[in-house]
Amino acid sequence: MIRDLTISDFEIVESIVAKLHKIHVNNRPDFYIENEHPIKKKEYKAMLNSKDKINIAYLVDDKIVGVCLATIKDKIEKSIYIDDIFVLEEFRQQGIATKLYKQIESIAKNIGAKRIDLTVWQFNTTALKFYKSLGMKAQRIVLETRID
Repeated sequence: MIRDLTISDFEIVESIVAKLHKIHVNNRPDFYIENEHPIKKKEYKAMLNSKDKINIAYLVDDKIVGVCLATIKDKIEKSIYIDDIFVLEEFRQQGIATKLYKQIESIAKNIGAKRIDLTVWQFNTTALKFYKSLGMKAQRIVLETRID
């Protein structure tokens, strides 16, 4: 079941976002620093109260096992930017992330958005494969040279 996040979900959402953040810290410590609480309760409340934010959860047996946090952008053309999409490891490969993405896609259509954007790191080959399976294509490529 998919539903909107509420303030009472903060602790589980914080732990899920921390797991995602840890993946980034482990793979790109040059961009991310260790942070036990990458989302603060004040920020979380602001997300829930923002008309430009989409905050949804996927539940199994009344337990949140996946979340999608997104932002509605309305500069040149309306779009949705997926900030975070994450499913707990023990619930992966069950179609949960696909259902969360499809919910965002439905919202995008309903509000007249023209596209869905997100950023994924090159090291995250599982996520890249997943997003490509949904029909997403590279919009731009950021290149780097490490100077050591």
